[in-house]
Amino acid sequence: MNTISLYNADGFMLKPPKLTLPANREGILIDACSILLNLFLWPVFTGKVGNLFNQSFGDNAAAFTTLSVLMLLILAGRLGGLYLKRFPLQARLPGSSATRFPFYFAILSFPLFVLTAAFAAMLLEAAGAELGLLEKTESGAAKTSGALSVVTPLVMVFLCCLESYLLYRLSKPLKNKAAGQQNWRFSWKGELLADFGLFAYMMVWQVFHHQTVEMMLTPAPNVPETLNLKIGGTFFSFFSFLIFYLSPRAVFLIEDRRYLVTWLFILLVFLSSLVRYW
Repeated sequence: MNTISLYNADGFMLKPPKLTLPANREGILIDACSILLNLFLWPVFTGKVGNLFNQSFGDNAAAFTTLSVLMLLILAGRLGGLYLKRFPLQARLPGSSATRFPFYFAILSFPLFVLTAAFAAMLLEAAGAELGLLEKTESGAAKTSGALSVVTPLVMVFLCCLESYLLYRLSKPLKNKAAGQQNWRFSWKGELLADFGLFAYMMVWQVFHHQTVEMMLTPAPNVPETLNLKIGGTFFSFFSFLIFYLSPRAVFLIEDRRYLVTWLFILLVFLSSLVRYW
């Protein structure tokens, strides 16, 4: 069989054989890890994160700072991962359309952009209060001032724009690819660092997905558990899965979205997040 006929000009296989694994399997490995974590680990962390959230929004300054630091760390991992991912991606897949981020996921990603940027901006407020640059409320939180009410939204807008630019940048071809491949950013070390940052971002949001699933599929006290409740809860949990798992995973879908195996693994990730509540 003529090998050239199997691929288009962008390096994508025209018709991947059924159940063929993609050449780059980082996304599949992340799905496999997510399935195991859904079954064995996230149920333990869900309650702790929920408690942290309740304390954070209950004017507990220490809990709010902890949550904000966590969100800032995963945001840093996400932005660093998006920056580094471009180099090995462009080296593997020639042609701008082959390395283009599937921007139909941008709508799903927008809530995560805003939430993560909001926590990062609020952490700056908390740091300003700790350093004495801002007044504190009785609970120890930063008191919002006139200037702060302008700066915080600007920080959020900047971070959202930066993430959007880095996603767009994934499809920009490298000017001197051959010379650059000697750089560590093209090596397995650079890609491992990029994938770790993207993976950490995805996994933290997976905990939030589990909280949503628990809320949707667990009946309120003195409310009977019915099939309609389960079906309705599963329906809304699917939208939670699209936002909290599929949208951050979309970076890996650049390479593996044309493979049936990819979508089978993603389906298994969703089902594994429900099995505890069915």
